[in-house]
Amino acid sequence: MRVSKKFPTAVHSLLYVAVLSPKRRVTSALVAESTGSNAVTIRNIFLDLSKNGLLTASAGKKGGVRLAKEPKDITLWDVYQAVETNDVEEIFKLHETDSSRPVGKNIYQLLYPHMLAAVTAMRDSMEQVTLQTLLDELKSLLWEFHDGDHTEGLPAPPTDML
Repeated sequence: MRVSKKFPTAVHSLLYVAVLSPKRRVTSALVAESTGSNAVTIRNIFLDLSKNGLLTASAGKKGGVRLAKEPKDITLWDVYQAVETNDVEEIFKLHETDSSRPVGKNIYQLLYPHMLAAVTAMRDSMEQVTLQTLLDELKSLLWEFHDGDHTEGLPAPPTDML
């Protein structure tokens, strides 16, 4: 499937905002440094996330971005839809042909239902993972390394993951 770098960068950005925004002003420059992207790219992602109700932004010296919803209420599918297309024809670049040949004239009708099923399965799977799920998994990973400096601000890991 066709997924650009925007999706993982958007997830990274939201995780970073979730961890830092309660204690620190989060800007596109700060997130760009963490993601390895440039600040303009991050601002464009922030715009998409804001338009889709996942972030709020305020300008000025005390401005920055914050989550617009609780991490438990933001799914990977929400993020995906905010920055990528969920159009089956665009994801798989399906095409119709004017061919009179049996395969050419039927390829779209043959593939479309299967590709739609793939996108539906992707959606169903991504709807099961929330930003909170990822925060919990991140906390657990960081605890494995016993590096408390990077766990500040993260929720305690779930006991079943330790």
